[in-house]
Amino acid sequence: MDHLKQIEAFVGVATRGSLSAAARLEGVTPAIIGRRLDALESRLGVKLLLRTTRRLSITFEGEAFLEDCQRILADLANAEASVS
Repeated sequence: MDHLKQIEAFVGVATRGSLSAAARLEGVTPAIIGRRLDALESRLGVKLLLRTTRRLSITFEGEAFLEDCQRILADLANAEASVS
């Protein structure tokens, strides 16, 4: 699974507050977003989000990771914009 897609899914869920909202943004199903989050958390060995059927909250580790991911995604967007 693509690491960038996992990170984009995490940032989308964390900033929008739901898997459904992130899925709509990416044009995929919430189940796909959930699988990407599961794969990311498994790869990192840490819980980034606490999810229940009614609530989603970000962990301490997730907050720290979110800041780095947002910066990296912004840098990537700027790099692509500078060459196109």
